[in-house]
Amino acid sequence: MSTHLPASVPSRRSFLRLSALGLGAAALGTTLAGCASGSSAGSRKPVGSSLDEIAALAKKEGKVQLIALPDTWANYKGQLEKFRAKYGIETPVASPDASSAEEVKAVKTLLGQSSQPDSIDIGYSFTKPATEQGLIEAYKPSNFDRIPDNLKDPNGLWVGAYYGVVSIGVNTKAAPRPASFEDLKRPEYKGKVALPGDPRTGATSLATVFAAALAYGGSTDDITPGIEYFADLAKRGNLVNISKTSSALASGQAAVVFDWNYNFTGMSAELKRTGVDLEFFVPAEGVFGTYYVQPVTKASPQPNAARLWVDWLTGDEGAEQYALGGAVPARFTELAQAGKLSKEAMANLPDPEILRKVTFPTVDQGAKANKLVTDTWAAKVRA
Repeated sequence: MSTHLPASVPSRRSFLRLSALGLGAAALGTTLAGCASGSSAGSRKPVGSSLDEIAALAKKEGKVQLIALPDTWANYKGQLEKFRAKYGIETPVASPDASSAEEVKAVKTLLGQSSQPDSIDIGYSFTKPATEQGLIEAYKPSNFDRIPDNLKDPNGLWVGAYYGVVSIGVNTKAAPRPASFEDLKRPEYKGKVALPGDPRTGATSLATVFAAALAYGGSTDDITPGIEYFADLAKRGNLVNISKTSSALASGQAAVVFDWNYNFTGMSAELKRTGVDLEFFVPAEGVFGTYYVQPVTKASPQPNAARLWVDWLTGDEGAEQYALGGAVPARFTELAQAGKLSKEAMANLPDPEILRKVTFPTVDQGAKANKLVTDTWAAKVRA
């Protein structure tokens, strides 16, 4: 899953600039629904005024229509199974590998139809176009006040239920484990280091440039040191191009790859079967993360089921499922301190001390960085 969509084959890990899809400017309405009770804006179905009422009405609706939730991404397989088991509500998922851009486009295209997604899971940078086009409506789940301020819209238009942090994964059969970004400049990593794609078109790769920038004195407002770092790696002959992390590590195309921590968790079993000894860690000098948000769509066909799904994802049980997949729940600090995450779940997450250092970009910072990378990458970085 990604905030970005490539120019070639779309996937949940790909990127397309907002302007390319025409997602940015035109708002379809001047206001959005602002509360959890009453009727969903434009919907004929009543919406419960409490979580118990919402759950009862959701069970009558019988399903929640979802989109772009791959089983192996942040353990959505576990989320869907546990939600169905608890509520008896079906969870059909359309286009599991669709990108965030395609999700927004699907809501816009299907708005008002019975096949419209009830809730979506999109990268943080897509909150602005979704809001401007009037495609989402406000709902504050029961745990809203316990979600950190930088992971939610203050008016409840969206909440971010989980996030990931940029990590370094290494096949220790093919290269020694590095301790830092700086280590990867050494000669033993020649022809062995890779981004998971092109940062001009890939969300994870762009995030990695952000992380490198933090490691070398930059910031979310200044990604230039990250670009210079990868230019240096390329000049040394250490940087290679790949298209997919797991296949590159399995084939030997690369021995060290950057990716989200939960993607490494998701691919660990597959790589073990192919003989890869995978180790991965978050570089302490550049702890960078981005989050995904789960808004209710405007006038969703199953408005109560949509809200119940968001409540589940931000609740204790949903947080446990995310953590089992290596994704960091938005309420991680609270839940970890209260001992509400299992030992197994905690073992799949980065060290809490590392997570306290995580830096998130704003939408505007992400757009600024994307433009700078797009304008300068080809001239500076020649892998």
